[in-house]
Amino acid sequence: MSTRDLSGALRMEKLRRPPLGHYSSLEQTADDGVDEPVADEFGASGAGKQSGPRRLMLRALFSGLVCIFVAGLYLSYAFTSGAPSTSTAGVSVDAATGGPSSSHADDSFVLHPEDHVYRKAKTIHLKWNVTKAVLAPDGVSKSVYLINGQFPGPLVEARSGDELVVEVHNALDIDGAEGVSVHWHGLLMKGANEMDGVVGLTQCAIRPSQSFTYRFRIDESQHGTYWYHAHAGVQRADGLFGGLVIHKPAKPGGLEPELIRHEYEAEQLLLVGDWYHKPAKDVLEWFVDPNHYAYEPSPDSMLINGHGSFNCSNANKANPVNCTLIERPALKLAASKRLRLRIVNTGITTGVTLSLTNAAFRLIAVDGGYPVSSNTSAASSVGILYPGERMDVVIDRTAPEANAAGVASLPGQSEMQVVLDRENMGLTNFALSRKQAFPLVWQGSKDSAPFISTSLGQGDVSPHVALNEVAGALLDASFSGIQQPAEKAVLYTTMLVRAANHNRPVGTVNHTSWAVGDADGSPLLALSRDHWASAIPQPTKAQSLKVPWFRESGAERWIELVVNNFDEKGHPFHMHGYSFFVVATGRPAVGQGLGYNPLDPGTQAPAVNAANPLRKDTVYVPSTGYVILRFPLDNDGLWLLHCHVLWHQSVGMGIVLQIGDIPARARQAASALCLR
Repeated sequence: MSTRDLSGALRMEKLRRPPLGHYSSLEQTADDGVDEPVADEFGASGAGKQSGPRRLMLRALFSGLVCIFVAGLYLSYAFTSGAPSTSTAGVSVDAATGGPSSSHADDSFVLHPEDHVYRKAKTIHLKWNVTKAVLAPDGVSKSVYLINGQFPGPLVEARSGDELVVEVHNALDIDGAEGVSVHWHGLLMKGANEMDGVVGLTQCAIRPSQSFTYRFRIDESQHGTYWYHAHAGVQRADGLFGGLVIHKPAKPGGLEPELIRHEYEAEQLLLVGDWYHKPAKDVLEWFVDPNHYAYEPSPDSMLINGHGSFNCSNANKANPVNCTLIERPALKLAASKRLRLRIVNTGITTGVTLSLTNAAFRLIAVDGGYPVSSNTSAASSVGILYPGERMDVVIDRTAPEANAAGVASLPGQSEMQVVLDRENMGLTNFALSRKQAFPLVWQGSKDSAPFISTSLGQGDVSPHVALNEVAGALLDASFSGIQQPAEKAVLYTTMLVRAANHNRPVGTVNHTSWAVGDADGSPLLALSRDHWASAIPQPTKAQSLKVPWFRESGAERWIELVVNNFDEKGHPFHMHGYSFFVVATGRPAVGQGLGYNPLDPGTQAPAVNAANPLRKDTVYVPSTGYVILRFPLDNDGLWLLHCHVLWHQSVGMGIVLQIGDIPARARQAASALCLR
């Protein structure tokens, strides 16, 4: 067995150690009530009731209750990004915005598996034109990225084994416009590392007026809920994303297998996430400003399928916005007795919890269609779903019983409530309604009648299903390598605030920061290993670029990867090119120090679940905690592992892993992507 600690020398005195007993909102469920401003919960300073103060080493220099209180008042007033400065001259506000003009969200997200599951694999050609326009998805005007004139971008449906050929043209004609790229979140990209869409790693950015064609085959093993999004700069926060659903083919002469198993009649996609009114670049500049102590800027609003509703009266008068009050959009759902909802958290900062009145969810899969245990109970609430994560649920409306889970609601009403998690809202945004309820309207129905499955008895419905506690399906003998992985490795991640970096926040994994400075420079995949360090300069002299190399690879060679989080905030980590089994999640007991190191003989190993662990490609690592991941090293290439909170990712919280050898073909292809 090969074991290695990839951390280098840990400088423990530099870590932001939280107070003993600090825990994040990992177990938080949806609170009662709707439309509750954040300010009502946290008070004027915005930091009071949630977690201990962030970046403790730095803030000790600014001690004093009076100073902290005054600074908190100033910061929450000067920048509630819920009421940022936006030019109001000449802006045309479209109250419907974003995609097809409709008061609902939205017919264009109804899925059509019947067009894909019965046919043979084929090549699907798409042409995308990337532009920007001023829209008002929630009533507040903002410059938003469009693909073929749509926000969110076009929904892509395919089947396992299809080849996707997507020609992306950067039609941005704005002075100083950035290059763009597209990452296919959750797809393995086997044999197509250079098509992964990561600027600085697998490609150069697609410059304005230029085009690039992504060409790759969807692995036969993959089917489920995915999405695509920008992986250049912070463009994802300005709307450059869309839905991607891969359907599982039916067996010859048979019906679609998942439809039979879960007894649903229709499918629909929900893209749910937080939303900022300021341009993403401005929000990032605020975050890295040393005067803001690495507090994450709270979002302003939330969108479902590109639609939302912002209360204009909440706007900060010191930072006016061009706002038109629009009615909260209803969720227009497919007319069926049982509906499969494929839900993606497209957000930037916050996790979400979803709940139903007069209804229940049955969770059936997470991330890329990976099944959950059949013992998972139905529930009126499910979460927390973190940025980048996905979940598939079935809603049943076959009988008009009262709400089985006991959630208070008016007779005849059906609503979906979305609650943004508090964890990364260090400062109060007085403009944000953290909880919002969206009416459910069923196509073909005259009202939003209550619904609940006749198969779900009173004892079968739970108030809440916590995603971090869900088990997966039982593994068969083909996954025997999970029992004793041949390789072990340890990673450590945190957020640092150092004088050496002018007190600007730095995200690190094993003292490495992945922050691309030159989007036009040659990507690592095109360079020899001895040129990598100069391609990705580090923010401080104490850091160096590390790319752990697992030389031996193959379907039979498994690895146990431990990701330790030394930060007092949790982080959802996404791994490109792979899925993994989460065999353990935890925090060390009091007095054991931070993290878990399986290479330390003095550390007690936690219990692991190798029988029915949940399979994922994006996993939440709790504050001051760890996750233990196991997976086969069966996809050679350079793959990024990074936090999916965009502000953390942007300041370097990520690391590249090399699996096996990089084929000469991939290097040549990556070189060709750089358009000179």
